[in-house]
Amino acid sequence: MDAHHIHNKNVWMLRLLAGFFAIASVIHVLASRNIDAAQPILGGSMLLVLAGFVGSRRWPRFTMMLTLVMLFIYLNVMVLTDMSVTSYIFLGLLPLLSLIYQNVVAVAVAGTLHLISMLFFVLVYRESLFNGELDRSDASYFLVYGLLILSFCLIYILITRRLSQRAEDSEQRLRDILESASVGIWTYDFTTMELEVSDSFEQITGYSRQSLKGHISRVQEMIYPDDLGLFYEVQQEMIIQKRSSNKEYRIVRPDGEIRWIQGRGRPYFNALGNLVRLEGVIIEITERKQLEDTIHFLAFHDELTGLANRTKFNAKFEETKGHGQPIALMFLDLDNFKEVNDTFGHEAGDELLKHIASRLVSLVRAEDMVCRLGGDEFVILLVDLNEDGVIKVMDRIRSSLAEGYVYRGTLIGVSASIGTSMSLDGNASLEDMLRLADATMYDVKRGGDSIRVTTERNLPLPS
Repeated sequence: MDAHHIHNKNVWMLRLLAGFFAIASVIHVLASRNIDAAQPILGGSMLLVLAGFVGSRRWPRFTMMLTLVMLFIYLNVMVLTDMSVTSYIFLGLLPLLSLIYQNVVAVAVAGTLHLISMLFFVLVYRESLFNGELDRSDASYFLVYGLLILSFCLIYILITRRLSQRAEDSEQRLRDILESASVGIWTYDFTTMELEVSDSFEQITGYSRQSLKGHISRVQEMIYPDDLGLFYEVQQEMIIQKRSSNKEYRIVRPDGEIRWIQGRGRPYFNALGNLVRLEGVIIEITERKQLEDTIHFLAFHDELTGLANRTKFNAKFEETKGHGQPIALMFLDLDNFKEVNDTFGHEAGDELLKHIASRLVSLVRAEDMVCRLGGDEFVILLVDLNEDGVIKVMDRIRSSLAEGYVYRGTLIGVSASIGTSMSLDGNASLEDMLRLADATMYDVKRGGDSIRVTTERNLPLPS
């Protein structure tokens, strides 16, 4: 048992002895029908001495032994002052009160002192205490009785310590599991107005328990500004609505790192319905959130280039059409892309595709969209541009691609065939426009570098 726990036990013993000395003095007055100041003075003096040692928080083990010795002295003085069986019975309080310490040495000392004092009064003062009804041979029974009390106390201490050790081991295993799972535990006590947190809480948030103790406002300071509303909802659910809360929000560590956590908390009320404490856990879910973001991104984007995929492109087209604005689709297919893969390898081909994707995005407006259909094929959605505007975009693309791409010191020539379809009223279907743009692109491949813009409203299918 460490010094801190022994000190806490000393505090409790001091309180118990104060109550016991007061009650014993009252009982003595009622029993003897006279006021004897000896016991109150002795008890008060002992309490002052013990209070001094306990208050200093120094030598807690010595204070523990001193407490037992002073209680032993007081109990013996009680018997010497009032030679009665009632006073003699109080000697049994010594080993019983020593159980509070849950300490084998303390119990052994208390039990031994009890045994000595019990035998002393039986052998020396048996006539005064028991009116001569006992002789010396009866002392063996008191010896056995004292040994039984001592044995019982020691066995009780050993059993309770073993159970306590098992509980501590189970608690430690649970703490290790929670720490490995990045789970932090917190408790806010409305009686002391203090926040207690676990080691894992410190590791997750980066704030020590010392910095949080007495500064509950720092919990709010660590919440990511955009998520403060969620934090206020948590407080309202637990305190106002009196129910458990489960929210996911971000925190900002002292080093500026942002982490996602899942906060679970619940309120506790006393029998009168008054809120006494809040407690809960925080679970770090940063990796899960990052994985969710990645999955969501891949659901709507091309993994290699980061461009919109067909799903997102379809949604953008449906959002755009039907507003009476012209819509144009450019179908772009890289020329001789297979030769790049064969000559420089697939890594070079992938780098070229990412480079082309970056260029295309930089050449269109924010309201437009570039999509990779697959392989070396791209499609571009242009919104609210007339035919001249579409041609200007294509010219910019051709000029940019003509600059080529330098891969590991080697300039790779880049060219593309581009086919375009337009719907002047913006009511054509995506399938029809893609088929027409694709057919136009193949016409461009057969006819050289000419670009044909189809502007029919009804977009007839190519023959």
